[in-house]
Amino acid sequence: MMAIFWKIGFSSLKTKRPFLQGTRALLAVVLINCNYYAFTKLPIADATAIGFSRNLFLVILAGLFLHEKITINRLLVTVTGFAGILMISRPGSDFSAAAWVAFTGAGLGATMMILVRTLTFSDSNEVMMTYPAIATVVATTIPSWIGWVPPTPSELFLLVAMSYSGMLGQWCMIQAFRLGETTAVAPASYIRIVYATIIGVYFFSEIPDTITIAGALIIIVSNLFLINQERHISESVAEKRIPGDIT
Repeated sequence: MMAIFWKIGFSSLKTKRPFLQGTRALLAVVLINCNYYAFTKLPIADATAIGFSRNLFLVILAGLFLHEKITINRLLVTVTGFAGILMISRPGSDFSAAAWVAFTGAGLGATMMILVRTLTFSDSNEVMMTYPAIATVVATTIPSWIGWVPPTPSELFLLVAMSYSGMLGQWCMIQAFRLGETTAVAPASYIRIVYATIIGVYFFSEIPDTITIAGALIIIVSNLFLINQERHISESVAEKRIPGDIT
């Protein structure tokens, strides 16, 4: 991000909504801690399924705070996609304190998406990506220094690759919220479980079973349906947004 602002000018960091940007940055720090805690205390399947429940929170919050119309198509795809996630992850029946932390993280994630959607009216993608990054660095500097373990060259390569892919993924998410309404964009995140399945097969020889394949197909079909239904709405909404492309 520093390289980007070196090119376009650090004056571009100025935000028109400092309070909302600050709130979103703080939420990002809390959300990261909730997610890490959940994945260290819960089975991956449980943590993944609970994390995707943020889209259910999002449908409600978008209707309350953004006054977006909760169409039957959006609600149906959100619920159907979540059903597909449950088919793939098949979480257990135990519901511990860690599960409540995971649900808290899901709620915070939905709140952050609402803030992203609101901030696309005034701030660029670069600004929205920078402030949460700064807050995370500040919040993790001391704990990282205390428990620092030097990475090997291969681990360092993976960390850098993860950082860049994460940055590009965040930019894509912000741009999607800039171009489309929240309840239309959010269900597309379910497709991540499909990518994860493909990566598991290719890199780790984790062959999915029939139920996993069925769940993935449900997610793909429901999202393709929503994309087709929302195409014309997204085109009209995009005209009201400021350009968010990285210069």
